[in-house]
Amino acid sequence: MECNTVQFDSFRLITIKNENFKSCHMEINFVNDALKVNMPLRTFLINIMGYTTKKYPTRRDVLIALEELYNSDFTVSVNKYGKCLHSSFGFDFISPKYINDKNYLENCVKFLCDSILNPNINNNQFDEISVSIKKESFHRRIDSYKERALDYALKESRDFLFANSFSSKTVLGTHEDIDAITNEDLLNDYKKLWEDSQVDILVIGNLDMDLIAKYFKEYFQKETIVEDTYDYFVDNPISPYQELEVPSKYVQTQLLMYLQYDNITKFEEQVVYKVYCQILGNANQSDKLATYLRIENPLVYARGCTINLSNHYLLIYTSLNYKNVPQAIKGINRALKEMENGEIDEEYFELQKEKIISNITMSEDNPGYILDNYYFHILLGDLLIEEEKEELKKVTIDDVKKFAKKLKKSLVYILKEADKDERN
Repeated sequence: MECNTVQFDSFRLITIKNENFKSCHMEINFVNDALKVNMPLRTFLINIMGYTTKKYPTRRDVLIALEELYNSDFTVSVNKYGKCLHSSFGFDFISPKYINDKNYLENCVKFLCDSILNPNINNNQFDEISVSIKKESFHRRIDSYKERALDYALKESRDFLFANSFSSKTVLGTHEDIDAITNEDLLNDYKKLWEDSQVDILVIGNLDMDLIAKYFKEYFQKETIVEDTYDYFVDNPISPYQELEVPSKYVQTQLLMYLQYDNITKFEEQVVYKVYCQILGNANQSDKLATYLRIENPLVYARGCTINLSNHYLLIYTSLNYKNVPQAIKGINRALKEMENGEIDEEYFELQKEKIISNITMSEDNPGYILDNYYFHILLGDLLIEEEKEELKKVTIDDVKKFAKKLKKSLVYILKEADKDERN
């Protein structure tokens, strides 16, 4: 595997040559300060650009073109990381090694670049049919979190805890945000996309990377040069402890517990938290949450924990009957206290580290994982895959204890199940 970064005048090309995969991936990523962008508008714009293009003005035309490129796949996405926004255009395709077409690779690059340089604009107007279809789609997406009790609890609890923080802002926005978007807004934001964005082009696969560089230099014409630094974190103050119970029409109760932190070390941010989460709630039926919420006392239907590094919080989530909430909170608190005290069997501790390392090794079969790892190594200094494995081996129970003591409970959120006659 060979990794390279080449700086062109208006974009950075990041490549990973890997001969292990038959498929290839390339991606053009526009990076912006999220505080300076209308995120719902930008998300809508990117989705419009990914739906049709000037060359392929209907969705059917786009799908036929992709089929002619041997069933390649073209996708778009917008993601917020702290105070940074990534707007990405991705293209997945079969390695040219397996295609008997000398123009195939060039045509793939041309398709991706053309979708960005030549959106479906006629007479200074984005295609009205595409805009109408996407507005309907966005309205459905905005409400989709209401379909599952856990998704609803997650969104509502984050909105409550981070009510005055940028952490509560979403890339989708509200129904009002989408309804307010005009053609003029789209045209202006398209201009901003070009003028205000730092651009990274990412490529992985069994490819001639010199040829890749040649094609992008030829077909990706961007005049403005943007080089900036971006903040991938939101430093929220630790909130005073609160409990909030909210009625609902769902069948099951959702119990969420938020723990915020600050001043963690780079070592804790890169590897210690993974071991902590594994032992607390992500080791199938042997972790502490499973022990106290499922095995010793069958209190919950599901449980787990996750960490949000960009917004500095750890989340414990469970689904259960409302009557079991008090006992479940006691079980969670017991698990947290044992993590603080380092009450972890040494042999079990080493086994869980080995499982984390094994999961990372299995992820190396995914080119997207490899590319993301290398990209965020460049952006934020994240450990490379082999470095991460070695650092995980160094984590001790004492490291986990120190990290656990930095976690402060800030919110217990209970989404109460409805009575039988009130359920959806």
